[in-house]
Amino acid sequence: MNINGYCTLADYKLYTTARGQTASTDTNDDAVISDLITYASRYIDTHSNRFYFPMVETHLFDLPFLADEDVILDGDLLAVTTFTNGDGVVISSSDYLLKSTRPPYWAISLRDTSTVGWTTSAAGSVQQVLSLIGTWGYHDNYAARAWLQVGTLSAAITDTTTLAFSATTGHTIVAGNILKIGSEIYNVVTAGTNTITPVARGDNGSTAATHLISTAIYAWQPMEGAKESALELSNSLYNKRFGKSTGDSAVITAAGVILTPQDVPATVKMFIKKMERHAWR
Repeated sequence: MNINGYCTLADYKLYTTARGQTASTDTNDDAVISDLITYASRYIDTHSNRFYFPMVETHLFDLPFLADEDVILDGDLLAVTTFTNGDGVVISSSDYLLKSTRPPYWAISLRDTSTVGWTTSAAGSVQQVLSLIGTWGYHDNYAARAWLQVGTLSAAITDTTTLAFSATTGHTIVAGNILKIGSEIYNVVTAGTNTITPVARGDNGSTAATHLISTAIYAWQPMEGAKESALELSNSLYNKRFGKSTGDSAVITAAGVILTPQDVPATVKMFIKKMERHAWR
Protein backbone atom coordinates (compact mmCIF):
# COMPACT_ATOMS: atom_id res chain seq x y z
CA MET A 1 0.00 0.00 0.00
CA ASN A 2 1.35 3.41 -0.99
CA ILE A 3 1.23 5.64 2.10
CA ASN A 4 2.64 9.19 1.90
CA GLY A 5 4.50 8.22 -1.25
CA TYR A 6 6.18 10.82 -3.43
CA CYS A 7 4.69 9.38 -6.59
CA THR A 8 1.59 7.35 -7.34
CA LEU A 9 1.23 3.98 -9.04
CA ALA A 10 -0.13 5.84 -12.07
CA ASP A 11 2.97 8.07 -12.07
CA TYR A 12 5.19 4.98 -11.94
CA LYS A 13 3.46 3.30 -14.88
CA LEU A 14 3.80 6.43 -17.00
CA TYR A 15 7.44 6.80 -15.97
CA THR A 16 8.31 3.22 -16.99
CA THR A 17 6.40 3.31 -20.29
CA ALA A 18 8.55 3.45 -23.41
CA ARG A 19 8.20 6.50 -25.62
CA GLY A 20 5.24 6.23 -27.95
CA GLN A 21 3.72 3.35 -25.99
CA THR A 22 0.64 3.23 -23.78
CA ALA A 23 1.01 2.80 -20.04
CA SER A 24 0.47 -0.79 -18.89
CA THR A 25 -2.91 -1.80 -17.51
CA ASP A 26 -1.45 -4.97 -15.98
CA THR A 27 -2.36 -5.01 -12.29
CA ASN A 28 -0.46 -8.15 -11.22
CA ASP A 29 2.39 -6.25 -9.55
CA ASP A 30 0.46 -3.19 -8.42
CA ALA A 31 0.67 -4.09 -4.73
CA VAL A 32 4.41 -4.76 -4.96
CA ILE A 33 5.08 -1.51 -6.79
CA SER A 34 2.98 0.48 -4.32
CA ASP A 35 4.97 -0.99 -1.43
CA LEU A 36 8.23 -0.15 -3.20
CA ILE A 37 7.09 3.46 -3.73
CA THR A 38 6.41 3.77 0.00
CA TYR A 39 9.76 2.17 0.82
CA ALA A 40 11.61 4.44 -1.61
CA SER A 41 9.89 7.50 -0.14
CA ARG A 42 10.82 6.56 3.41
CA TYR A 43 14.40 5.83 2.28
CA ILE A 44 14.61 9.40 0.98
CA ASP A 45 13.21 10.71 4.28
CA THR A 46 15.60 8.71 6.43
CA HIS A 47 18.74 9.61 4.54
CA SER A 48 17.95 13.31 4.07
CA ASN A 49 16.71 13.61 7.68
CA ARG A 50 13.48 15.33 6.63
CA PHE A 51 10.17 14.38 5.03
CA TYR A 52 8.36 15.77 2.00
CA PHE A 53 4.69 15.16 2.82
CA PRO A 54 2.32 17.17 5.06
CA MET A 55 2.09 16.09 8.69
CA VAL A 56 0.06 17.85 11.39
CA GLU A 57 2.03 17.70 14.63
CA THR A 58 2.44 19.41 17.98
CA HIS A 59 6.03 20.35 18.77
CA LEU A 60 7.12 21.57 22.21
CA PHE A 61 9.97 24.02 22.83
CA ASP A 62 11.87 25.42 25.78
CA LEU A 63 11.33 29.06 26.70
CA PRO A 64 14.03 31.28 25.14
CA PHE A 65 16.58 32.55 27.65
CA LEU A 66 16.31 36.14 26.37
CA ALA A 67 13.15 38.11 25.60
CA ASP A 68 14.22 38.79 22.01
CA GLU A 69 15.68 35.35 21.35
CA ASP A 70 14.36 33.15 18.52
CA VAL A 71 12.79 29.75 19.05
CA ILE A 72 14.78 27.45 16.76
CA LEU A 73 12.42 24.91 15.22
CA ASP A 74 13.23 21.20 15.21
CA GLY A 75 11.71 20.51 11.81
CA ASP A 76 10.49 22.09 8.57
CA LEU A 77 7.40 24.16 9.39
CA LEU A 78 5.03 24.81 6.50
CA ALA A 79 2.13 26.49 8.31
CA VAL A 80 1.11 27.37 11.87
CA THR A 81 -2.24 26.26 13.25
CA THR A 82 -1.81 27.38 16.87
CA PHE A 83 1.17 28.80 18.77
CA THR A 84 0.73 28.75 22.56
CA ASN A 85 2.80 30.51 25.20
CA GLY A 86 4.12 28.84 28.34
CA ASP A 87 1.11 29.97 30.39
CA GLY A 88 -1.31 28.31 27.95
CA VAL A 89 -2.39 31.54 26.24
CA VAL A 90 -2.51 31.40 22.44
CA ILE A 91 -0.17 33.89 20.76
CA SER A 92 -1.77 35.75 17.84
CA SER A 93 -0.08 35.54 14.44
CA SER A 94 0.26 39.33 14.57
CA ASP A 95 2.58 38.96 17.57
CA TYR A 96 5.21 36.68 16.06
CA LEU A 97 7.44 36.37 13.02
CA LEU A 98 8.25 33.20 11.10
CA LYS A 99 11.87 33.16 9.97
CA SER A 100 12.36 32.58 6.23
CA THR A 101 11.10 34.45 3.21
CA ARG A 102 8.68 31.59 2.56
CA PRO A 103 7.95 28.15 4.02
CA PRO A 104 9.44 25.98 5.27
CA TYR A 105 10.28 28.12 8.28
CA TRP A 106 13.22 27.39 10.58
CA ALA A 107 12.59 29.71 13.55
CA ILE A 108 9.92 31.84 15.23
CA SER A 109 10.27 35.02 17.28
CA LEU A 110 8.09 37.64 18.94
CA ARG A 111 7.74 40.91 17.07
CA ASP A 112 9.52 43.88 18.63
CA THR A 113 6.20 45.76 18.45
CA SER A 114 4.31 43.04 20.32
CA THR A 115 3.22 43.46 23.91
CA VAL A 116 3.46 39.69 24.40
CA GLY A 117 6.44 38.22 26.25
CA TRP A 118 7.61 34.66 26.76
CA THR A 119 5.98 33.21 29.89
CA THR A 120 6.72 30.18 32.05
CA SER A 121 4.17 27.51 32.89
CA ALA A 122 1.93 27.87 35.96
CA ALA A 123 4.48 25.76 37.83
CA GLY A 124 7.30 28.07 36.76
CA SER A 125 8.83 25.62 34.28
CA VAL A 126 10.71 26.83 31.20
CA GLN A 127 11.21 23.42 29.58
CA GLN A 128 8.94 22.23 26.77
CA VAL A 129 6.30 24.85 27.58
CA LEU A 130 5.86 26.53 24.18
CA SER A 131 3.45 24.54 22.01
CA LEU A 132 3.35 24.86 18.24
CA ILE A 133 0.66 22.96 16.33
CA GLY A 134 1.23 23.17 12.62
CA THR A 135 1.75 21.46 9.30
CA TRP A 136 5.29 20.12 9.07
CA GLY A 137 7.21 18.77 6.10
CA TYR A 138 9.33 20.09 3.24
CA HIS A 139 8.20 21.62 -0.03
CA ASP A 140 10.21 24.11 -2.08
CA ASN A 141 7.12 26.08 -3.16
CA TYR A 142 4.46 25.31 -0.59
CA ALA A 143 2.28 28.39 -1.02
CA ALA A 144 1.89 28.15 -4.79
CA ARG A 145 2.48 24.52 -5.76
CA ALA A 146 1.92 22.14 -2.84
CA TRP A 147 -1.86 21.72 -3.10
CA LEU A 148 -3.82 21.37 -6.35
CA GLN A 149 -7.61 21.14 -6.54
CA VAL A 150 -8.57 17.79 -8.05
CA GLY A 151 -12.30 17.71 -7.47
CA THR A 152 -15.19 18.56 -5.16
CA LEU A 153 -17.42 16.56 -2.86
CA SER A 154 -20.59 15.37 -4.60
CA ALA A 155 -22.16 14.61 -1.21
CA ALA A 156 -21.54 15.94 2.27
CA ILE A 157 -19.34 13.99 4.69
CA THR A 158 -21.68 13.90 7.67
CA ASP A 159 -19.62 12.00 10.25
CA THR A 160 -16.02 11.50 11.32
CA THR A 161 -15.78 7.72 11.00
CA THR A 162 -17.03 6.61 7.57
CA LEU A 163 -14.09 6.02 5.24
CA ALA A 164 -15.47 6.26 1.70
CA PHE A 165 -16.73 9.56 0.35
CA SER A 166 -18.12 10.78 -2.98
CA ALA A 167 -16.39 13.09 -5.44
CA THR A 168 -17.94 14.71 -8.49
CA THR A 169 -17.54 12.91 -11.81
CA GLY A 170 -14.49 14.19 -13.66
CA HIS A 171 -12.23 14.39 -10.60
CA THR A 172 -8.55 13.51 -11.13
CA ILE A 173 -7.97 11.65 -7.84
CA VAL A 174 -5.92 8.44 -8.07
CA ALA A 175 -4.77 5.79 -5.61
CA GLY A 176 -1.72 6.99 -3.70
CA ASN A 177 -2.80 10.63 -3.58
CA ILE A 178 -2.58 12.57 -0.34
CA LEU A 179 -5.79 14.61 -0.16
CA LYS A 180 -6.95 17.55 1.92
CA ILE A 181 -10.59 18.42 2.51
CA GLY A 182 -10.86 21.42 4.80
CA SER A 183 -8.02 20.71 7.20
CA GLU A 184 -8.49 16.92 7.17
CA ILE A 185 -5.88 14.80 5.38
CA TYR A 186 -6.48 11.45 3.65
CA ASN A 187 -4.23 8.84 2.00
CA VAL A 188 -6.17 7.31 -0.90
CA VAL A 189 -6.35 3.52 -1.31
CA THR A 190 -8.79 3.36 -4.24
CA ALA A 191 -10.40 5.96 -6.47
CA GLY A 192 -13.41 5.16 -8.63
CA THR A 193 -15.58 7.30 -10.88
CA ASN A 194 -17.23 8.80 -7.82
CA THR A 195 -16.24 6.80 -4.73
CA ILE A 196 -12.93 7.52 -3.00
CA THR A 197 -11.69 5.23 -0.23
CA PRO A 198 -8.86 6.39 2.04
CA VAL A 199 -6.74 4.47 4.54
CA ALA A 200 -8.14 6.36 7.51
CA ARG A 201 -10.00 9.46 8.61
CA GLY A 202 -7.97 12.29 10.05
CA ASP A 203 -4.71 10.89 8.67
CA ASN A 204 -1.21 12.35 9.04
CA GLY A 205 -2.06 13.80 12.42
CA SER A 206 -5.04 15.80 11.18
CA THR A 207 -8.48 15.76 12.79
CA ALA A 208 -11.47 14.03 11.21
CA ALA A 209 -14.34 16.45 10.56
CA THR A 210 -17.60 16.84 8.67
CA HIS A 211 -17.56 18.58 5.29
CA LEU A 212 -20.29 20.21 3.20
CA ILE A 213 -21.27 19.14 -0.30
CA SER A 214 -19.23 20.90 -3.03
CA THR A 215 -16.26 21.39 -0.69
CA ALA A 216 -13.03 21.53 -2.69
CA ILE A 217 -10.71 18.50 -2.63
CA TYR A 218 -6.98 19.17 -2.93
CA ALA A 219 -4.16 16.74 -3.70
CA TRP A 220 -0.61 17.12 -2.42
CA GLN A 221 1.92 17.75 -5.19
CA PRO A 222 5.31 16.41 -4.04
CA MET A 223 8.22 18.66 -4.97
CA GLU A 224 9.84 17.52 -8.18
CA GLY A 225 13.13 16.30 -6.72
CA ALA A 226 11.35 14.05 -4.25
CA LYS A 227 8.97 12.73 -6.89
CA GLU A 228 11.71 11.95 -9.43
CA SER A 229 13.85 10.32 -6.75
CA ALA A 230 10.96 8.09 -5.63
CA LEU A 231 10.29 7.07 -9.24
CA GLU A 232 13.91 6.24 -9.94
CA LEU A 233 14.56 4.37 -6.71
CA SER A 234 11.32 2.34 -6.78
CA ASN A 235 12.01 1.41 -10.41
CA SER A 236 15.54 0.33 -9.50
CA LEU A 237 14.22 -1.83 -6.66
CA TYR A 238 11.52 -3.32 -8.87
CA ASN A 239 14.04 -4.32 -11.54
CA LYS A 240 16.28 -5.84 -8.89
CA ARG A 241 13.63 -8.58 -8.47
CA PHE A 242 14.54 -9.80 -11.95
CA GLY A 243 18.30 -9.55 -11.55
CA LYS A 244 18.54 -6.16 -13.23
CA SER A 245 19.79 -2.88 -11.82
CA THR A 246 19.11 0.64 -13.03
CA GLY A 247 21.04 2.26 -10.21
CA ASP A 248 24.10 3.35 -12.16
CA SER A 249 25.90 2.35 -15.33
CA ALA A 250 28.07 -0.73 -14.93
CA VAL A 251 31.78 -0.09 -14.56
CA ILE A 252 34.36 -2.29 -16.34
CA THR A 253 37.87 -2.14 -14.91
CA ALA A 254 41.07 -2.27 -16.98
CA ALA A 255 41.29 -5.98 -16.14
CA GLY A 256 37.85 -6.54 -17.66
CA VAL A 257 36.06 -7.01 -14.32
CA ILE A 258 32.41 -5.86 -14.34
CA LEU A 259 31.46 -4.05 -11.16
CA THR A 260 27.84 -4.55 -10.15
CA PRO A 261 25.79 -1.31 -10.35
CA GLN A 262 24.41 0.03 -7.11
CA ASP A 263 20.68 -0.09 -6.40
CA VAL A 264 20.37 3.61 -5.50
CA PRO A 265 20.61 5.79 -8.64
CA ALA A 266 23.16 8.60 -8.64
CA THR A 267 20.47 11.25 -9.10
CA VAL A 268 18.71 10.01 -5.96
CA LYS A 269 21.95 10.24 -4.00
CA MET A 270 22.47 13.78 -5.31
CA PHE A 271 18.99 14.84 -4.22
CA ILE A 272 19.47 13.35 -0.75
CA LYS A 273 22.87 15.02 -0.35
CA LYS A 274 21.48 18.38 -1.48
CA MET A 275 18.46 18.20 0.82
CA GLU A 276 20.11 16.67 3.90
CA ARG A 277 18.95 18.43 7.06
CA HIS A 278 21.61 18.72 9.74
CA ALA A 279 20.84 18.46 13.43
CA TRP A 280 21.40 22.16 14.13
CA ARG A 281 18.64 23.09 11.64
